[in-house]
Amino acid sequence: MANAYKYQDNPQALVEKLYAKGLLNDTGNGFVQKVIDQSIVLNANRFFWQENFTIEGNEYQIDLGDRKKNPAWTVRMKTNRPVPTADAMAPLSEVAQLDGEGYTEKTGSIYQWGKGLYDTSMSKLELVARLRELGNVDADLLDGYVRGVADLTNTHMYTLSHISAQAISKGGAYDNTKIKGFASITVNQDAYVPAANFKKAGAKVWTDADCDIPSQMQKIEYDFKLANNIDADEAFVWQIPYSMILTVLMNNQFFKKEVNRYIRFYAKDKVVIVNNNGGTSLDTDVITMEDLIAYSRSEISKISPIIVVKEEQVVQDIKTIKTVSGWDAGKVVLRPVGNNNGKCGVIVHSQVADVEMIRTGEINNTVTANASKILNFLYVLNEVSNDGKYKKYATKVIGRYAPVLTEAMQHVIVDTTEADS
Repeated sequence: MANAYKYQDNPQALVEKLYAKGLLNDTGNGFVQKVIDQSIVLNANRFFWQENFTIEGNEYQIDLGDRKKNPAWTVRMKTNRPVPTADAMAPLSEVAQLDGEGYTEKTGSIYQWGKGLYDTSMSKLELVARLRELGNVDADLLDGYVRGVADLTNTHMYTLSHISAQAISKGGAYDNTKIKGFASITVNQDAYVPAANFKKAGAKVWTDADCDIPSQMQKIEYDFKLANNIDADEAFVWQIPYSMILTVLMNNQFFKKEVNRYIRFYAKDKVVIVNNNGGTSLDTDVITMEDLIAYSRSEISKISPIIVVKEEQVVQDIKTIKTVSGWDAGKVVLRPVGNNNGKCGVIVHSQVADVEMIRTGEINNTVTANASKILNFLYVLNEVSNDGKYKKYATKVIGRYAPVLTEAMQHVIVDTTEADS
């Protein structure tokens, strides 16, 4: 019986190929990537990490001789030199030299992450029975398998979003403390953004009712660009958590004044009547997030454009299921837009030991396994092994990856909870 995806196989053969070949046809071109991608779009839409990072093209090598050794990533970043005024000099004398302009290297480890689904011989027989009942018009023929692999893939999307949010808000540092789940492996990457790039809130903490947040943001950006020889017109953005915008910025009296100034300036009716108290009929005491973001991107804004940070993940361990966030509480980030389509870094990735061992041919004769790559950095592994006198079927999605800031030298983390001393 033909299936809904036009793959000509009877149910028994289809399930065998599901585990033995990974749904690849004889030419090696499978439709599993397509249906997984469709399911991911339906179930997860966009992820935080994809808004801030791109996948690096090269895959790092691993050392199979030392399975405890993590492969290391290396990223080079340009360092700017100061450009002072020219010096007065006597004719034919030597001139003072500018400092050299070069690069700095940052390194770190690439950790491995994974999740799996397991079936028994009985569940496989049940799947075969269900497939026999389906006709050509049934669009959900492989829904259970595809949704399962999509869910496994999504676990990596959430992990990447969590550690990416940490990396952005902690200067490259991240760990798996909040998302350890059932694992006993500890992940820990140290910060590599320069210590001087960690700034305090300004004159007052941002939750202070008298804090002029727009002016303090403006000063932080101006001072940083001046100290680091960055052109004042170079495009930067502020990344601010959704909850902080909602509870702090939108209630700040100075942001309200700025947003009302923006509303007046861009009012459709250019005849604006000013009240005795200096206000106008357009002024509002309750500003919207849309107006606040629009103000930040306008020509009259004191600050660089605001990007709203909204990310959270579900974590399951032995006792509980809870929601966590990777973004460091109380922190906002100022960073350059850069030349990477607005992204602040790359996802480096390496070979996976499990896959490389399969390719060596050193796998046990009682185990059948195959691996296929998806999203250019994750591997789907299908395995059939013995479970006593019956068979066990396993599907795993494994990856070895890490988020890396490529603009770390110009990446600024502001602690809004601590004022300047």
